[in-house]
Amino acid sequence: MFSIRLKRKQGIVLILLLAAAACCLFVYRAASGSGMPSLKQMNMTMEQAPNMPVYEGEPWNPGSTDAEGFVTALENSNFVLRIDPLTTQTIVSIKRTGYEWRSNPPKQQLQAETVKGLLLSNLQSPFILEYFQASGDDKARRGITNAADIKLKKSFVKYDNDKGLQVTYFFEDTGIGFSLQYELTGYGLEVHVPTKGIEEKGEYALFSLEVLPYFGAAQAGEDGYLFVPDGPGGLIRFDADRSVTGQGYMHPIYGSEVSNVQPSLKGAARQTKRETIAYPVFGVKRQDEAYVAIVKEGEYAANIQALPPGLKSTLYSVDAKFQYREEYLHKMSRLTTPVKTVEKDRVPLDRSIEYRFLNGDQANYVGMAQTYRQYLADSKRLPQQLQTTAHIPLQLSVIGGNAQEAFNSSRYVAATTFAQATEMVKQLKDSGVESMRIIYYGWQNGGDFDATKRFPIESKLGGQAAAKSFVDAMHEMNLQVMFEDNFVYVDERSSLSAKSNGIRGIDGTVFMDQNNEFILKPELTAGYAVQTIARLKDIGVDGIHYNWLGELIFRDYEPKPTERKQAADVYRQLLAYTREELGETGIYQGNDYLLGEAGYISHFTLDSSYDFMIDETVPFYPIVLHGFVPYASTPANFRNDYTAEFLKAIEYGAVPSFYVTYESSQVLKNTPSEYLYSSEFALWKERIVQEYRDFDKLSLLYNRRIVNHEKKSDGIYVTTYEGGTQVIVDYGKKTFAVTGGGAE
Repeated sequence: MFSIRLKRKQGIVLILLLAAAACCLFVYRAASGSGMPSLKQMNMTMEQAPNMPVYEGEPWNPGSTDAEGFVTALENSNFVLRIDPLTTQTIVSIKRTGYEWRSNPPKQQLQAETVKGLLLSNLQSPFILEYFQASGDDKARRGITNAADIKLKKSFVKYDNDKGLQVTYFFEDTGIGFSLQYELTGYGLEVHVPTKGIEEKGEYALFSLEVLPYFGAAQAGEDGYLFVPDGPGGLIRFDADRSVTGQGYMHPIYGSEVSNVQPSLKGAARQTKRETIAYPVFGVKRQDEAYVAIVKEGEYAANIQALPPGLKSTLYSVDAKFQYREEYLHKMSRLTTPVKTVEKDRVPLDRSIEYRFLNGDQANYVGMAQTYRQYLADSKRLPQQLQTTAHIPLQLSVIGGNAQEAFNSSRYVAATTFAQATEMVKQLKDSGVESMRIIYYGWQNGGDFDATKRFPIESKLGGQAAAKSFVDAMHEMNLQVMFEDNFVYVDERSSLSAKSNGIRGIDGTVFMDQNNEFILKPELTAGYAVQTIARLKDIGVDGIHYNWLGELIFRDYEPKPTERKQAADVYRQLLAYTREELGETGIYQGNDYLLGEAGYISHFTLDSSYDFMIDETVPFYPIVLHGFVPYASTPANFRNDYTAEFLKAIEYGAVPSFYVTYESSQVLKNTPSEYLYSSEFALWKERIVQEYRDFDKLSLLYNRRIVNHEKKSDGIYVTTYEGGTQVIVDYGKKTFAVTGGGAE
């Protein structure tokens, strides 16, 4: 599976979502042939959360307005929300500092604006609504409107004892209506779009909605930046040279819908490296003020959009664009060219964004990350802080082997038997590698080509008895053993029926990727995993490292649509079940919906996309996770720039990671694991030991939160931890140092 994953990291990220490697191919069927347990039998659910209410009652009369045309609508001890009854623009004032966050640029600023027409009216609206003609032929005819529409009807309702203000809009020309709900909190502002408040009474239907698209928009040259959730975190600075405008930044949270990636998007993916958004956060910093925005509801069907001056205005802006329907290519017949059309049914999800305001020394990406970390902790989506450790754990992935096609069949090629794996670990222990997490890959019967069998464990590795002896030997050395597995992608050569077991795309057909693999329905993924867990428990395995659960999410469009959120909930429950039964779980990439149940994250990205919009990569996500969930970046023997990537892992607080085989990687030629150009343990042993010693200098920081990160000068960065310890990385001298807080 890692072969395709590695290629994706080298530049084909959308195809990452479409092209699961041939080695992602293990689906165990119970010997009794009794079928899968139901979600209910596994104490799991796939239910939608209850919808937000829409409020009715006596209309609120705004009364007289101030000189700017605004009137106070909501107020608490920290903030005041004012609204313009005519334009419905809003201003949130921070009582402590007097700073004002505006939903739209003030009138005096608009006087210097160069755009005209619709783009200019968008700048003056608290939302941008995109609709399409739902009746007629299959072609998708779309339009855009906003709060400046002359035939727009508006009404206001206060609710919950003046806790919230609901603004209801109805467009007479299109028959589309919706409600925006504003609430002040102790941290700032929440904005909701309840799905129950959406009306579609005519021949037109809602396609997408941008909420507060210009909230905190800034002019070029200001002191500050936009924050976008690109890789570990990306900054778009207001004072950067934008001689080339490009297309801006707009990417879906948790990646594109895998069964609906259109050819034009695939081509774009080949041109630029794209890191999937793993957490639904964006932000703005303006001088000594900032906000961090968290997409709390509807994040599974939303894009983060950041625009530079020159595209739709002269301003920098960032927002969430909520998708209510998917556009896709509909093929009318075999002889005709597919046409773009839009799905008929609307995604029935509430949408919600929380803006938390920061100022002073918290008004930066570090403060944003700390705020998001606190939000995750408060919502019980972050595990307890890690325990202290005397030595940092090395993540050692051992490749057992794989299969080669031969004479219309396959044969398994062993690269590391269980006995050889035991020997490698003993050598590392004897050389001073005190702590390790062992991940064993390729243990399944027949390797990657047999999609219906996992057990008995591959005999060329030693079989089940050898596997148990290996696990027992690791436990005697006080080490944890995980088995790696995939329960998501299945090869069409499997005896499993794609028609019965695979998810269906937007056109109703079973989704098949470019490698002729299909994706199991989430409830089947859980069922096969639960069966496998029972067998691995007998061996004493400490957990499962799951492929795809941590980085892939999707909709199943038939028979009744399974939303991405529902699939994520099943995956989260599966991780919780795994921890309960075995003790530990691991995932790739680390999408935030699994953080509370993930024991560790591998292949955690430490780099942002190769995107001209991103001026600087920052460790936002590492700041969120460090001390709570261990993470390892690209395995050291897969690095492109060995020293630079080693230093980045040190700077960002990752743990060391290697992929190894006992035999030469050449034995895996013509298998799905032939990506292992250099993995022979004998060649890497000394490097592993040396790198481990370097990382182990940070062992006292393993469970500590990151409290600050800054660039001191070109090539020199300082990461500060609880207790005052600092890690100083000098990319020019290719060195690092750990100082302060008793580190010496």
